[in-house]
Amino acid sequence: MAHSMDQTRRALLRAVPLSVTAGLAGCSALSGDDEPATDTATDTPTPEPVLDGDSSATEWLFPPSALERDNYPFVTLHPSAMLEYADALPEARVSNLQSDIGLSGFDTIGSLDGLYQFGQGVAVYDGPFDRDPLVAELTEAGFEEIGATHGFDRYTPDDERLVAVGESDVLLVDLRGGDLSVTADSVAGAALDAVTGEGDRYQDVSDDCATLLDALGTGHVRTGRIGSTALDGDGGVAQGARWRVDSETTAVTAATVFESADATDEDAVASWAAASGPFGETAPATASDGRVVSATADVPTGELGPFELSSSPDAAPQVALDFDYDADAGTVTVTHNGGDSVPATRLELRGDGFAERDSADQSESGLWNGETSGDDETVVAGDSVVVGVTPTYRLFVLYSPESGRGVTLGSSSGPEA
Repeated sequence: MAHSMDQTRRALLRAVPLSVTAGLAGCSALSGDDEPATDTATDTPTPEPVLDGDSSATEWLFPPSALERDNYPFVTLHPSAMLEYADALPEARVSNLQSDIGLSGFDTIGSLDGLYQFGQGVAVYDGPFDRDPLVAELTEAGFEEIGATHGFDRYTPDDERLVAVGESDVLLVDLRGGDLSVTADSVAGAALDAVTGEGDRYQDVSDDCATLLDALGTGHVRTGRIGSTALDGDGGVAQGARWRVDSETTAVTAATVFESADATDEDAVASWAAASGPFGETAPATASDGRVVSATADVPTGELGPFELSSSPDAAPQVALDFDYDADAGTVTVTHNGGDSVPATRLELRGDGFAERDSADQSESGLWNGETSGDDETVVAGDSVVVGVTPTYRLFVLYSPESGRGVTLGSSSGPEA
């Protein structure tokens, strides 16, 4: 089950890779505490999309103090609605949605009404799902039921991991590697308090977060980060983006929140948006409203790049990775199962529990030493690498840009990890 849980979390990360904040987002109801977007030219409300779903993604946003942080990035998406535009979207944008989640009771990522990630260790799957096989798998893997909170049954094997199963949503918390003193149960409690209205939400304790959410409005994709921006200079305090997908064009908005209306820098936003924002070859327009500067453009849906704040060549790729553990051979086969091509020189395998195996391509940390079928030694769909491991292995596949921090593209753990 450790392998299945890691595969599930890996699938989520592939759908929403976080360089700082990145991701897809779909078309379920983003109702609730969101205010209608305003057309700054006419100062009249712009109609929001009517999106199906039972709860607003932003209702899950819990205070960052639960993670011992001042802030955290978030990504919200609604895959089943995204797939309504599969014929219009580029294949690389669709492939992740068609990947299996890898957890009993669920189908593909694209079957979900919603999929949300908060920080690096908290995720929500908004069904549909079949409860019985999910609970059976958790129980067989040593996840013990520890009671119910707000209608969610909580299962945990230790202080670092917890799965809360509700009627329509499943909350996963995995704090391994986070070097936190808080428990997974306390983090889950904060998230469940938030979504049920029994506790504060991020936007309640952070005016910067509230301002960013209001500026973005609803959409098929929404990302946000508080405390920093991709701009040069120190004036920006939050930044996010949202995508509203349609069959012909996708309405893209990137919003930057500044410390005050006097600190706004529309020129800096315009320069960033044209050079490395999420607009591809389409020139965005910029406008200021209070302490927010927004860049907007209608981008041809068939030309959409990664759903990220940055569409620069060094943006983190969107890749679906499969991990197949062979206990008899003592290996894990890591396979590129769809998405963007990646230069092998940018892919690195790290972790512990490596072992020498006759059938392995590599048996220690280092650059990808497997197949590279793409041009210029790139790893493309179908390529794989066989890694020698022990049953206690923990394996991470990292993408390393030319500048900035590396991004985890996928991870897996052995049955005894």
